[in-house]
Amino acid sequence: MTTIENSSETKECLSISQRENFIENLTHDLKSSVFSQINTLKILIDDKKCTYDPIHMDILNNLMTSNIYMRDVILNVLTNFKIQNNNFKLEKAKCNIKETLEFVIKSIGYMLKEKNQTIRTTYRGENFCAYYDDVEIRRVFVNLLSNASKYGNTGSVIEVFIENSNNALKIEIKNKGKIQNNNTEDIFKMYLTDSKKLRLRGSGLGLYITKKIIEAHKGTISARNTQDGNVIFSVIIPSV
Repeated sequence: MTTIENSSETKECLSISQRENFIENLTHDLKSSVFSQINTLKILIDDKKCTYDPIHMDILNNLMTSNIYMRDVILNVLTNFKIQNNNFKLEKAKCNIKETLEFVIKSIGYMLKEKNQTIRTTYRGENFCAYYDDVEIRRVFVNLLSNASKYGNTGSVIEVFIENSNNALKIEIKNKGKIQNNNTEDIFKMYLTDSKKLRLRGSGLGLYITKKIIEAHKGTISARNTQDGNVIFSVIIPSV
């Protein structure tokens, strides 16, 4: 009886392991394909030698926005896979938060253009170097700014405030809109999203992953509605 039970457990473990490997390999393959498409579209859109009529340019921009959305979903799935399997590790180094943010703003420009939105940045102080995982903090900015764009009003301004003082990196992202949940902490739960209710795309992983990344940096993240009709996300992480 013991031999049979152990054999059954081994088969079950193998099945789980195989399923996890399949998910990981699939997302890696999808990531490679999507990144290739994004790079190709960027070459086509930025090529000054090519002239496109407005309809074809809209098609290219829509393709770019869709691929960027898919890229971010895939990266969030991969990160969640690592978190769930206790395989999520940071690679911290001295980085410049201004450079990190500006890289992200440029990368999601097509998404902002679709809703005629702009990002206004305010940097407080002079020192913007801190120790963090640049790749993962980029993910944080991508998720928060994409969220602000998706749920923000068309033609609105998304404001970003950054300050590095007292050994802490402080980030605020503000946009016009409202968090529908009575308990704003609920929006950081896995798979909880208002996307279907508002007929928007959303996996329900972005803010959950964002919080996990911030917590891995020993930081905090919170969100709140303001009386003047804004949503503010506040992030604090140690800068040393």
